Amino acid sequence: MTHRTAKLSSLDAYKHWGGESANDLSDAQAERSTIISRFSYAVMMKVAFPEIDFGNRWCWQNFGPRDGECIDQCSEYTSCDIELPHAHVGSWTSNWFVKTDYNFGFNEWYFSDRSDRDQFLEFVPSMNWGEKF
Repeated sequence: MTHRTAKLSSLDAYKHWGGESANDLSDAQAERSTIISRFSYAVMMKVAFPEIDFGNRWCWQNFGPRDGECIDQCSEYTSCDIELPHAHVGSWTSNWFVKTDYNFGFNEWYFSDRSDRDQFLEFVPSMNWGEKF
């Protein structure tokens, strides 16, 4: 059985969720602004941890490696074979915001190209926990 809990969301939904302190919200917005300066096209979602991994693998397969420190070795669905700490330069990245429930919360994907973002949005309805669940 394939589980699906992923839902499109928004930055406003995250801000109004109510589980973050004012300082945490401010820090998250500052980090997001830094990311947006390089990756202008964002998609906020409420997802379970396996869906993040499933979505990241899909992005890797379609757009290449995630930009930044490689966290793939911790993924349910790995794409990178390098086990030592390293980083990649890519055209997309993602950022975990906050846990709202057990292994569930807000995550945002960012793309440098609008067409990549649009392709990701077409994929979103099929995002699920993947073949391991």
